Formats: sequence, C-alpha cells, structure tokens
Amino acid sequence: MDIQEYFINLLSLWFVIPTGILALAPMKHKLKYGLRSVLLRLLCVTLVLLPLGALYRTLVHPRPLFYIAPVMILFFFAYKSCVTATYAQATAVYAFVCVIMSVFINLSFATDALFHRDGGSSDPSLVFGLTNLGLTLLGTILLFHLLSKYASLLIDHMQEIGIWWTTLSISGIFLLVNLYMAPNKYETLYVNNVFRVYLILQFMILFLEILLGIIFYNIVNSLLTLADLRVRSSMLEMQEQTFEKQQRYMEENARIRHDFKHTIRSLHMLAEEGNLPEIKEYLDEYIANLPENEVRIYCKITALNAMLNYYRNQATANHIETDFRIELPTMERLGMGNPELCSIIGNILENAIRAASAQTEGDRYIRLTTRVERNRQFYIVAVNSFDGKPHQVNGLYFSTRKKKGGIGLRSIATTVALHDGIADFHHEGTEFFTDIMIPLLPEDQVAETVAK
Repeated sequence: MDIQEYFINLLSLWFVIPTGILALAPMKHKLKYGLRSVLLRLLCVTLVLLPLGALYRTLVHPRPLFYIAPVMILFFFAYKSCVTATYAQATAVYAFVCVIMSVFINLSFATDALFHRDGGSSDPSLVFGLTNLGLTLLGTILLFHLLSKYASLLIDHMQEIGIWWTTLSISGIFLLVNLYMAPNKYETLYVNNVFRVYLILQFMILFLEILLGIIFYNIVNSLLTLADLRVRSSMLEMQEQTFEKQQRYMEENARIRHDFKHTIRSLHMLAEEGNLPEIKEYLDEYIANLPENEVRIYCKITALNAMLNYYRNQATANHIETDFRIELPTMERLGMGNPELCSIIGNILENAIRAASAQTEGDRYIRLTTRVERNRQFYIVAVNSFDGKPHQVNGLYFSTRKKKGGIGLRSIATTVALHDGIADFHHEGTEFFTDIMIPLLPEDQVAETVAK
C-alpha cells in the first residue's frame, strides 16, 4: 500500500469533521448530552471512519460516490444519536451541510485538474487534499455563526415534519447531482467548455442551496410570526374571558354584601325588640340559604384571588379536589401586569379542570403552588390528574378540543418567554405537570424604574 496515497485519501476525507461541526451548529439547544461529550463521541467515530474510508479508497479506488456516500451515511447515524431533534430536522440539516461540502469537494477536484490533467477523482493528488482542507475550513468559519443563530431558531420552533422533508428532498437532489458530477478523468474537463460549465454548475448549486436556506428561513419565520400573533390574539381573548368571570364574581359578591346590609338591619330591629326566638329563627333560615361556596383569600391581588375562587368553585362542581398555595413577589419585580399573571394561572387551571373532568376512574385533583425562591426566581408549579392518554403531536401537547387544541399551553409559553422565563409541560402516568420559572428583576433595577 502506498503510504503517500493513503495520507492523501485520509486528508480528502477531512470534510467529515467540518460537516459534523456545521451540522451541530443549529442543534445547540437540541444536544442529547453535554457539548464536550457530544464532540468526544463524534471524534471517536471520526477516528474510526476516516482511516477505514481512506484504506478502502486506497485499495479499491472507487468513484467518489461510492466512498463518500457511505462515510456520510455512517457519520449521520452517529450525529443523530447525539441530538434530540426529529429525524426530519436532523436529516434536513445534515443534507444541507453535505451539499455545501460536496461543492467544496468538486471545486477541489477542479483545482487538482489544473495541476494534474492526467489524474482523476479516483486518484487525486495532494493538491486536492490541501484545497479540500482549505475550502471546508473557510466554509465552516463563514457559515457556523449563521447556522448557529438562524437555523437554530428553525430547529427550536418549526415542528412541521412535512416542511423539513420537503427541504430534504431538494437538498438530496443537489447532493446526488454533485456526487455524480465528480469527474472520473480530469481530461474530460478539457473537452470544449466542460470545465467552465462544471465550475458554473458548482457555483450555481452553492448559490441555490444557500438561497434555499434563506427562503426557507424567511417562510418559516413568517409562519412563526403569524402563529405568535394568533397565540397573542387567543391570549387576549382568554384574558377578556377571565376578566368577565372576575366581573361576574365581584358583582355577585357586591350583591351579597348589599343583601347582607338588609339582614343586619332586620337583626338590629329584632334585637331592639328583645325578640330572641325570632332572631334565632331568622339566623337559622339565613344560614340554610347561605351559598355553599365560601370565599377564600389566597393573595392580595383582587383579580387573581377572584379567579382562583372561580376555578376552585368550578373544580368543586366537577368533584375535583383542589389545593392552592399562593406566594407572590411584588408585581414590579415580576415585571408583568395582573392580566398576564391571571392569564398564565387561568390557562393552567382551565386546562387542568378540563383534563381532570374527563377522568372516568381514579381521584380527581389539582395542586397549584406559586413561590419565590432565593428572592431571584418566581416558580409556578401545578400537577393535575387526567386519564393518562395525552394528545401529542411531534412532542407538543394538544387539547381534545378541535378548534382550540393546545392554544392554552402555547399562550402560557409565549407569555412566559416574553419575560425571559421557561415553561415546561410533561406527564407521568396519570399526572400532568406544569413547571414555570420566571426570573425576578433585580431590586436595584426596580428601584431605578420607580424613581424614573
């Protein structure tokens, strides 16, 4: 075996390393393990794949398609095992990066052809290896930041599998065309205008692939903006509904207080007359007609307190046990208004009541706790029982309602995200959990804002 040839073939497979780096850039929030662990795993795979691929190429001298494709496929499975993104997302990103790398490989063949006209892609020289090294390194430097910033946004928010498969099909076509275009004999590039056409096609594929990425980003970004507007609209609608419920609750309390004035006057007149039997009879009748639902004081925010009582009454009517433990920071430090806080908690309780009411077996319950931790974070933690059959699509929870499936949870996540918080929803068995963390504003920042 020719050691120099083996070294050149090993160098020609260098593209695997920048491919892995660029493919990981959009997955910065989707890593299954820590970054160091992921890099170590992929490095171990690379240290096995590259020597074996170089050995195969040195001994067999296959066309690029038949040694590059297997290496790409095997490395993909190692890559996919390190990320939590769906197969559609991971494959689309990986194919996009591979198209870029295939352009660099073919441009390296063209450069090699300038110096070694009698050579071919099955037997490249050191010029090919060094050119491939330089182009892939330059491409990685130029594209890494863009993929990390913009493509990660798509990975994090675009869950439509069909859209990802569509982009994959286009990238797949480009990739296959490029792999087949690798010149078996460099001398064919010197026939008529083949060399010029070859270079033009490579730059066109590179341009079209990047253009595809830009168009895809703009389309998805528009869809996400539209979805966000719909969620905000639904959130405002829910806030309005919550406000109406609070208004009815407070009007009912005002009516009760008004009627109670007449009760006090009647008792006062009977007391002046010294008519104790009549007072006792009046009180017995009044107690018998008292509403069963008592008013509890959970917090000092009137609107939130009214809403908590409203949903507690709704839960009681559906035979659902409730346990609300409320601790709140000052609204200035929370950085949000009462409507937003009421919207978050209202959506949690509304979804919980609907889920628990659908149970046909087992205890029905809702536990809601809000607390301030270390004077830095505000936590909202809720757990409710349900039938143990969640409605999920691509990892997202959806309601059983056909028209407004999942809007409540998306509304919660959107509101929390606006305040740099985190909202997590998951289930275990027949329990559904909602965990929310919102960082509190520093006290000095609040003081400065108040002073202004």
